[in-house]
Amino acid sequence: MIVTKNVAELCVLLISELYGQLPSRIFASLLTTGRSTVAQLSQHTSLNQRQVRHGLAVLIQLNLIFHNTDHDMGITNYDANPFAAYSLVRTGKILDLIRTNYGHDAHAIVHDVLVQGHAKISDLIATLENRRGAHQDTANGTLHNGHNHVNGNGINGTTDVEVEDEDAELDGHAYSTLAQLITSGILEPITSTTYQSARDIRTAIEQDYLADYPTGLRGSKQTSEFEKHVREKLREVYRQSSKLKKDLELASHSKHSSKRQKLANGAIVTTFGYAESRRILEDHLDTNVRLNYEKCTVELRNLRLQRYVEDLIGDTTAKVYATLLAVLTKKVTRCQVDKSIEVEDENDDDLSAGPRVTTQEVFEHLSPSIDLTAGIGKLHEEGAINIRYAEKIRRYPPQLKGSTLQETLEEGEEIVGSDDEDYDHSGEAAAQFGLHGQNGTNGVDIQMGDGVPVGAQRLHQMRQHLLILAESTQGFLRHCGAADFGEWTVDFEPLLQHLKFVELDTLIENRFGRQGLRLTRVLREKGKIDDKTLPTLALMRKSDVLVKMAEMEMAGFLDVQEVPRDNNRTAARTLFFWFFDINRTLHRIQDNTYKSMVRCLQRLDVERRKKKEVLQTVERKDVQGMEEEKLRGDVYNAYVEFLDIEKKLLGQVARLDDIVAVFRDY
Repeated sequence: MIVTKNVAELCVLLISELYGQLPSRIFASLLTTGRSTVAQLSQHTSLNQRQVRHGLAVLIQLNLIFHNTDHDMGITNYDANPFAAYSLVRTGKILDLIRTNYGHDAHAIVHDVLVQGHAKISDLIATLENRRGAHQDTANGTLHNGHNHVNGNGINGTTDVEVEDEDAELDGHAYSTLAQLITSGILEPITSTTYQSARDIRTAIEQDYLADYPTGLRGSKQTSEFEKHVREKLREVYRQSSKLKKDLELASHSKHSSKRQKLANGAIVTTFGYAESRRILEDHLDTNVRLNYEKCTVELRNLRLQRYVEDLIGDTTAKVYATLLAVLTKKVTRCQVDKSIEVEDENDDDLSAGPRVTTQEVFEHLSPSIDLTAGIGKLHEEGAINIRYAEKIRRYPPQLKGSTLQETLEEGEEIVGSDDEDYDHSGEAAAQFGLHGQNGTNGVDIQMGDGVPVGAQRLHQMRQHLLILAESTQGFLRHCGAADFGEWTVDFEPLLQHLKFVELDTLIENRFGRQGLRLTRVLREKGKIDDKTLPTLALMRKSDVLVKMAEMEMAGFLDVQEVPRDNNRTAARTLFFWFFDINRTLHRIQDNTYKSMVRCLQRLDVERRKKKEVLQTVERKDVQGMEEEKLRGDVYNAYVEFLDIEKKLLGQVARLDDIVAVFRDY
């Protein structure tokens, strides 16, 4: 993450907004001066070392800084973590996402982890059990008197055994919910390398290896062995942090160890059995866990792609796509792989192909409440669709074409280039044969009037939605295999590149109009064009082109290169080539977005100072929750006005973050 002035100011404002002035002051010093010790921070911030240590403890607890100790010299260096600091702006989005995808109990656990920074598994389980027990007692209108039964008697027919069974069920549900969050990657265990930056981890591995070579590495053989050793050690670090997750995954795949649960939004999630989750987590009760922002970014990307499909294709297809993304991204830990700590998947034979899922897997996770008949048109006549083209399998990503693909093929392989060579017959098979454990039928084949089982019919309908996604020009999906009624994958890189261009075109059109958008598209496609050719290609008058190009150049979206024809360098003897630098434009847009977010937060602070007296009155304990009854009319109206302004400003910050996420994180 590139830390500019606006990014640094935004991170400091977010920390100050949530955690106070002391941590934000120390974090600002770390962003300005870089890696520092306690003594250096005390000097830069004009604070005594006791205050600096208190601030550092808060920042470490909240995972906002890295620290690394030199054991030879006994000195600890601290470094800022700007990605974690910026991720604070997505707290509300993450909590809403967790509530929707994993339920209210998971939302409560993640909320506690966010507030504390990190927490022990035992503390999270105890808190969730106490919260659910208090909620159940309130709902039943009963109170515990320190016994294992309600009011010390079997009131309303409730016996001691039944109460103990309910307590055991609550206990098992807490373990199951926490196991689900760890398995999905939302929560990750804290290890010895968690608070070290990627650079420190790699440096420590390299120094440990080079200690055996006092004169340095010589020759390509030693260099290759050195690089191989570093990769292996980094792979071990990754395995250490994901050991608990893998143990829970193995338990979830074992027979009769998990069950499916339907959430309020109709989604189907797998919940762990009481015995399995408890047995594994009881061995790790002292393990601390924290929120994994990288996995949360993957979940937010899925939500963004689902909404994109909903806008372009339809609601039903978007729900099917959301289910596929949820199954597919179980195998995806982050949106963008950090090259310095990249870990290759040993089980993936074709790394370029990426993870893939089968139609059967998507079907098993699809909610039975989704009406798959909606969003699919009917043919006027048979044979109107070329089945062979619709069922075409594309085994390689779209960017691997031509000579690049030819070089990657092994001996005996060939490029699949025609419809006849990669035709998937699973579409016909799905319509003719039933499935084991049909979606929505509990494994029973319910016969329809035409003799086709309901499960097979729903599978066939779901495949139609998947084929619609695969045939889209945006490249939402790629049909990459024929196993289990078809294999599917998502090529995120070209898909998100298209999404970036959509967002960029929207911004340019809103700021410079249709003419500005037309000119940038021409330059993006053709490259550098001189000022005499551009009006012809854009079908615009030369005067309008020059005015619009000058306006966009002043805004930093376009640039011009001067190429003189001779040494005199006169304007009449000079060629002016206009061009559109996509990378520089994206960086400029991101920086301007950061600046807009900073101004929104600063404006919110100004509004709070204006309404200081009103807010102080509202914060009184005898007023909280009863503002309308306790406050005077003018004071209450001023409070409502402030809440409206706060909602608008924070909503604008969230919308600006959506732009940053598309251009930088997804």
